Amino acid sequence: MTHTITRSAVSRNHRVDILPNAMAALWSRTSLLKEFWDVVQAVGTWPGAAISRDRRGLCLAVNGVKLGHLDWDGRLVLSFGPEMRNQLVAEKMANRHLGQADREYAILDVRTADDVRRALWLLRFAYLIQDAKQDACASVAARELGVAL
Repeated sequence: MTHTITRSAVSRNHRVDILPNAMAALWSRTSLLKEFWDVVQAVGTWPGAAISRDRRGLCLAVNGVKLGHLDWDGRLVLSFGPEMRNQLVAEKMANRHLGQADREYAILDVRTADDVRRALWLLRFAYLIQDAKQDACASVAARELGVAL
C-alpha cells in the first residue's frame, strides 16, 4: 500500500522546503539545482499555486489544475493533446516522451536559463489551455441553466 502525503511547498513568504534532507544533500552537489528551483520558485509565486511532492518529483498545479510534473532530474513532463504536443515538438519547444511516444506527453529537460524560460512559458500555456476548457464548460452549463455569465 502506498501513501502519498501532499503538502503545499509554497509558504506565505514563498520559501520552498520540499526536499528530504538526503535528497537536498545530493541536489546541492549538482549543477541543476538553480534551474530546478528557478522553475519551482516562479510557479510558487503564481496566485493559486500548489506544489506537492511525490517520489518522482513535484506536481505543479494552479487553482486545482495540474500543469505538469517536474521530476527530480529536472525533466518537466506536460500533458497536451496529440495535435498540440506534435506542434510543440515541431517548433522545438518540447520533445516527445521517448519511452511513451504514443502518449500525449511533451517533455523538456530543464538544464539552462533558457530552459527555465521555456518551461515557464509551457506551464503558463498549459494553464491557459485548461482555463479555457473550464470557461467553455462553465459557459455551456450556464446556457443550459439559462444563466448569463
